[in-house]
Amino acid sequence: MPPSPRRFLSLALLLSLAPLASVAAPAPPQFLPVSAQWCLSGGCLDLEVPKTQEQYRRGLMQRPALGPWRGMWFRFSPAQSVGFWMHQCLVPLDLVFLRDGKVVEIKAQLPACPRLPCPSYKASEAVDGVVELQAGRAAELGLTVGSAAVIP
Repeated sequence: MPPSPRRFLSLALLLSLAPLASVAAPAPPQFLPVSAQWCLSGGCLDLEVPKTQEQYRRGLMQRPALGPWRGMWFRFSPAQSVGFWMHQCLVPLDLVFLRDGKVVEIKAQLPACPRLPCPSYKASEAVDGVVELQAGRAAELGLTVGSAAVIP
């Protein structure tokens, strides 16, 4: 016997919603190995460095608060205009934009954005790196525009 129209409609509705459930569920956080350090007068920041396009895309999404000596370093070669957003970040962050071994701009205390739409944050010039830090950490470390940013 064929399914009743009502049962068919219920099944069709469930099947149509299935892709939405998989898209809406956040991916688990990524924890990358520390593969670089940015040493400053007060100590060294241990930096996770994304290498694949997917690692760049996920960044610090769904991550708990970083420790004070931890961050993520996004490298770009050649220097380019890049935008970052805080979608699915759980905690506020500082973005430190770098070029040619110097800090060129800092966007501090950027709020997490649990739901779309989320603003995008860019430097006013092309950059060859961005370091994400725990919110307020750039100021605590005394980072300003022009500070040395040598990350071997």
